[in-house]
Amino acid sequence: MEQTACPDCGPATVSHAIERWNVRADAFFGYISKPAEIVWNVVRPAVAALKPGRIAPPLFGLAARLRLGTIVRHPDAQTTDRTRVIWEEAERRGIAMREFRPFGLARNIYFASYEGDTRVFDGLPRPRLANDTAQDWMDDKGIILERFAAQDIPVPLGKSVTNVAQAEAVFRSIVTARRADAVIIKPALGSRSRHTYLHLTTEEAVRNAFAKAKEISPSVAVEEELPGFVFRITLVGGEIAGVMRREPPHVTGDGTHSVQELIDRENKNPLRRGPVFHELSIDPLVLASQNLSLTSVPAKDRMVILHPKVSRAFGASTTEIEAIHPDNCELFLKIARYVDDPLFGVDFIMNDMAVSWRKQRCGVIECNSLPFIDIHHFPLTGPARNVAAKVWYLVFPVRK
Repeated sequence: MEQTACPDCGPATVSHAIERWNVRADAFFGYISKPAEIVWNVVRPAVAALKPGRIAPPLFGLAARLRLGTIVRHPDAQTTDRTRVIWEEAERRGIAMREFRPFGLARNIYFASYEGDTRVFDGLPRPRLANDTAQDWMDDKGIILERFAAQDIPVPLGKSVTNVAQAEAVFRSIVTARRADAVIIKPALGSRSRHTYLHLTTEEAVRNAFAKAKEISPSVAVEEELPGFVFRITLVGGEIAGVMRREPPHVTGDGTHSVQELIDRENKNPLRRGPVFHELSIDPLVLASQNLSLTSVPAKDRMVILHPKVSRAFGASTTEIEAIHPDNCELFLKIARYVDDPLFGVDFIMNDMAVSWRKQRCGVIECNSLPFIDIHHFPLTGPARNVAAKVWYLVFPVRK
């Protein structure tokens, strides 16, 4: 169904009603499935030993012959970048990866076979006996704040709330405790920068942002606004597979050209023609907050932020990081040990990855159980990381 454009969603507009329903449905079915999960965890090793994935190819083949769906053998126009890098790496490694599309619709149903072993997966492949416990909670921003704080893992001050009075109370507590200039409000589940609001400094702004975030999520996270960049750390098999810095839509002054001229020049970058990176979006209020306009000439090396949302759809850029302080590496490995999941992403805010986290205001703002590993394959600047290869080695550990 085609969606009416929503300015709070950005280019990737979703149905608000469906988003709310999905969140509630996931919570409901997760709750009622707990007894079954307990039984499954007991019998799972025995079932895994039988390699039940072997029945997937003939089963999906039968469904295709009955015209219940189609089997896709190679990436095509409906394939997402995340799936494409996994699929192309599978082909390089001799892994036969296929997608089953019920009634021709892409629904992230895949199966992959290698040396007599077959795995069926949704989105990204996982090891057969992977610990799935954290899958139940790691995508909830409110739970992350509570659990990580209890483990002395840095997080912003804040919590998840369900009504506007609670949102106002958290805002007041943050201002009192940290004397923070602003808070951030965002859906506690999902989002991808949808209905996320920054630089909120008054209770009226908090109330308005809460109402908007509530449109797509029954619970809303209210957090102090930390300074710095958002870094995505992708952890595979308990190891750091890549660290990518997400940069808001911006230009860098040269002391000669106006903001508009700098924007026009950057928008000519061929990498901003899609599908990964896009032209720069402009929010006049963000410019005004920096005492700038489109005709201003910023000083050399001054970063001029053009839009508050750190999303590639708005023109954000990415840099794959090489210089990482040892303290930061140890912190991320600590997170990997605590979460104990073979494949997930961590979003972390700090100013400089080359400086210890102990010397900066910083913190984890969310985790992602189905990370977009393609971002490490296609940075705007910095070295590309073949995270897909690390994922497949985890699943079929035959060769690096």
